[in-house]
Amino acid sequence: MKIRLFEAGNSLRKLPQNLVDEDKKLFIHEENYFYKNTYLFEKNNVNIFNGILISLPLFRYFKKYTFFGDKTFIQRIKRIAKNYIISKSSKTIYIEKGLWFTDHKSHVYFHWILDSLQRAEASHDYHDKYPLLVREDFYKKEFVRESLDFLKFNFIVLKENQKYKIKNLRIVSKTAKTGNYNEEILSSLIKRFKDSSRKNEIKNGKNLFVLRTPNLPRSILNNLELNDLLKKYNFEFVQFEKLDFNEKIEILNNCKNLVGVFGSGLTNILFMNQNTNLIEIRERGDSHNNAFFSLSSALKVNYYYSFFSYSNNQCLVDIESLEKIFKTIFD
Repeated sequence: MKIRLFEAGNSLRKLPQNLVDEDKKLFIHEENYFYKNTYLFEKNNVNIFNGILISLPLFRYFKKYTFFGDKTFIQRIKRIAKNYIISKSSKTIYIEKGLWFTDHKSHVYFHWILDSLQRAEASHDYHDKYPLLVREDFYKKEFVRESLDFLKFNFIVLKENQKYKIKNLRIVSKTAKTGNYNEEILSSLIKRFKDSSRKNEIKNGKNLFVLRTPNLPRSILNNLELNDLLKKYNFEFVQFEKLDFNEKIEILNNCKNLVGVFGSGLTNILFMNQNTNLIEIRERGDSHNNAFFSLSSALKVNYYYSFFSYSNNQCLVDIESLEKIFKTIFD
């Protein structure tokens, strides 16, 4: 059985506010995106172990809805075999009904919020009868636990290295290719977050710079020079990993300008208001990683871009380019 949840459609993206001719090649191919229908599939007697879905009667695994990226067939088979061997000795646990909405990248904050939770939101009407099935290794992540409770989703945690058989499984298709968005589903997910949060007055006054967790890639080489510029324009520093969802929603509900280096922290622009500003510091010449350009457009947040270049595996931020943007938005 195949149920259509949401119709296919087109996203026409608003190009960056500070776009210049020489940079058009970074964005122009993303200006118009077509997303497919979102479906719910029904499959019976599906075996699950460590995030691998196998239907023995159909002699198939569900690559499209569980694996992420372009791993080769051999790599996928090795992953399936490895996890089967790890789980082999466990006694099979039977679950009557469940709903599958994740893939192997769902442990990453960006992918959890903007891939998996969109799939969960698209299928929300079915959660009472078909609880979300959540891998235990994902559930150990604080943001996963918190978001499921915050949104009051009905779910079951599947233990690591344990074999399960789901008698009646519903699988949600991906709502769009990663870094792209079905805006109707996205809007519904944001509304659910905000409806679940503490109510607070919208001021739209703060200027925030996103701090990254120490020792992660893309640390900033010219940090002192950047800090001087941020202080000049009255930016405050925020580390989203230390905030719960109520705090994230509250602080971004009152944010006018958000600046950050490309990374999962920018996912939180979900909670900004329309006509505010995101300034993404992205790798110079990168025409591939446009997830936050696309997200800004879907949210009606004004998108600006500045650049960094790699130097000894660190980011050398283009301070002159960034200050030029600040002069534009603050004048």
